[in-house]
Amino acid sequence: MAYLSLFTVLRQGPGPSSVHTAGPWLAARRFVHELAASGALPSVARLAVELYGGAACVGRECGADGAIVAGLEGLDRTQCGAGATARALTAAATRRAVRLEGRHAIRFDPAKDIGFRVDRTVAYDGNALRFAAFDASGTTVADRVYLVAGDDLVLAPGESPGNRPALRVPYDYDATAASLVDACRAAGGRRIAFVALANEGTIASPGEVRARLLALRDAMQSSIDRGLVASGALPGRRRRVASGLADALDDTKSTAAQRCRVYALAAAEENAAGAGSVAAPSHGAAGVVAALLRHSLATRAPAGDGDAVDYLACAGATGALLRRAGLRQVGCQGEVGVAAAMAAAGYASIMGATPAQALYAAELALEPHLGLACDPVGGRVESPCIERNGLAAARACAAAMAAVRVPEPRFALDAVVRSLVETARPLAGRFKQASLGGVAMSVPDC
Repeated sequence: MAYLSLFTVLRQGPGPSSVHTAGPWLAARRFVHELAASGALPSVARLAVELYGGAACVGRECGADGAIVAGLEGLDRTQCGAGATARALTAAATRRAVRLEGRHAIRFDPAKDIGFRVDRTVAYDGNALRFAAFDASGTTVADRVYLVAGDDLVLAPGESPGNRPALRVPYDYDATAASLVDACRAAGGRRIAFVALANEGTIASPGEVRARLLALRDAMQSSIDRGLVASGALPGRRRRVASGLADALDDTKSTAAQRCRVYALAAAEENAAGAGSVAAPSHGAAGVVAALLRHSLATRAPAGDGDAVDYLACAGATGALLRRAGLRQVGCQGEVGVAAAMAAAGYASIMGATPAQALYAAELALEPHLGLACDPVGGRVESPCIERNGLAAARACAAAMAAVRVPEPRFALDAVVRSLVETARPLAGRFKQASLGGVAMSVPDC
C-alpha cells in the first residue's frame, strides 16, 4: 500500500465508533456530495437509508441514526458530539424532514426512513449503507451502496483503498519498520517525527500540518479533562470510574503507568458517551494515545508545542505504517493494539529515542495484543473496550520506558505484524464489533 498520511489514523470526530458512528456520517456526506455533483440535488424530495451487517446490528447503540442525519445536513464532524447529533436527530424527527447540505429541505422521518436490516448480510463480514433518493413523483433519482471500512474509508462497490493515487513524498518507504528506519537514515539520521512532518509537507503546508496536530492535542486534552470530572452511568449502564480513580491517585506514590491508565479510562469513557474524541487509530481506542500524550506533557518541564507535535507525528507515522502493513479490520488487536504501539513510539520519541528504539517500543506494546478480538457487550464501545484502553496505556508507557534503555535494539516489529495479520484471518465477523460472539454473548446481565 502507498504512503498514508498521519491524519488517516489521527482524526477528530464523534464517538463512540469509527465504523458505526463516524462511518455513517461520512457515507451520508458522500451521498449528498454525489447528488450535488451530478446536479440531481434540487430534484430530491425524499430519502431512505438502510444499514446492513455490523452497522445494522449495533448501529442503534452507536448512534448511527443521529450521525446519518448530521451527515446529511452537513454538520461539522469535529463539532458532532453526542449532544449535537442527538439534537439533529430530534429536530429531524419533529419536522419529519432534513435539510441536505443545510439548505435543501426534503421529507425524511428517521424512525421510518432509516432501516436497520439485521435480516440481511453483506459480503466479507462488512458494514454497508444504502441511500436511495426519490423525486416528488416517487421516481428514483439515485441509489448508492457504500461499504464502511473504518479509518474514514467509505467505498462504493468495486472500489478499494489501493485505488488511491500514490503520493510522492521526499522520504518514501515500504510498509515495513526496517524501511522506515532506512528512510530516517536517508534523512541524515533524523528521527521518525522529522520524516513524517517532511512527508506531510507535500500534502499541506508545514504550518497547516502543525496547526492540525495541535488541534488534535487540544481535543485529546479536552476529552481527558472532561472524563476526569464526569460521573454517573454511560449509555450502556456501565458506571464511570475515571474520576474516582483520579481522586485516589497519590502524586508522590502513583506510577507513570497508573496515571496513564487513569487518563486513558477518562478519554475512553468520554468516547463511549458519544462525546467528541480523537480516533487514534479508531474511536474505540481513543484513550491510549491521548493518555501518553497527557502524561508526557505533564512530566516535561516546560512542555511546549514542539513536544506535542513530535509525539503525534511519530505516533501517527507508526499507526499509518501498521495500517499499510495490514493491521486493518483484524479485530481489537488492530485497534487497541495499534493504539498502544502508536503511543509507545510517540512517548519514546520525545524521550529522545532513535527510530529503532521508537519502533522497538511499538513492538513491545503491540505484541501482548496478539489475537485480541472485538466483541463488545451490547454493541456499545464500553465493555471490554474501556478497560482495554486503560491496560494498553499502561503497557505502552512501560514499553517506551524500557525501549529507550536499550542502546541498539534488534526489533522484530515486522514479524509481530505478520503474526497479527495471520491470527486475524480466521476471525469471523461476529468478533469484529457485531456483538454476536465471544464476551458479548457470555457476560451475565447483572
